Amino acid sequence: MMRNCTFVVALLALFFTGCEEATIKIGKDFLSHKTNEFDITIAYPVFTSQKAEVEQGCKAVNGEISRLIDSLQNDLKAQLNEYLQKAREMKEEPMIPFELDVKDSVFMADRHYISVRLAVYMLTGGANGLTEYYAVNYSLKDKKFLSPESILNYDKSAEIDKQIQRNFKNPENCFSEVPTLANVTTVNFSGGDICFTYNPLVLGAHYCGAAEISVPRMLLKGDLLLK
Repeated sequence: MMRNCTFVVALLALFFTGCEEATIKIGKDFLSHKTNEFDITIAYPVFTSQKAEVEQGCKAVNGEISRLIDSLQNDLKAQLNEYLQKAREMKEEPMIPFELDVKDSVFMADRHYISVRLAVYMLTGGANGLTEYYAVNYSLKDKKFLSPESILNYDKSAEIDKQIQRNFKNPENCFSEVPTLANVTTVNFSGGDICFTYNPLVLGAHYCGAAEISVPRMLLKGDLLLK
């Protein structure tokens, strides 16, 4: 009889643990708008929850991502209009269409935190476009967005830099600069790692691309401010 009770208790523990971890659902939305002058393709996550308090945080994150996407589109169109005006004045053939391509990576989405990174490729009248990265990190418990300084203890930057550099993979020696907390572009996190992303041109030439460095959370120990 005792054995059966233990089995039932174990099942209940698994059930409630699973329910806790599954409070957030991650959907995917897409936006595509193509004309002769611009080509916009955007993929982004949409977070929802049946728990009212968690849903409030999901809406905050969804709103922040929507505002960022709107800003990127408006910026592209503003640059396009300015470029076309100058091309007309110079009587030159414009190099169009302009391009905006956005892809997302969700590092974490549970009852505690949401961590998202957007990779934004933009081509604005030149031969080569540029990719930039944006992070959206949110604490559901504290109901606030997290800056890198809210994730890591910058007073311990020298120790953090050591871990970043130890985990930096540069097999072809394309990158010429040393990655640090001071020159990082975005900081994201999962349950096991902290991800440091560096925009193209930050650590090396354009053809080297972006650099992504994952440092196990256990190696950062007291340098990590996340609970």
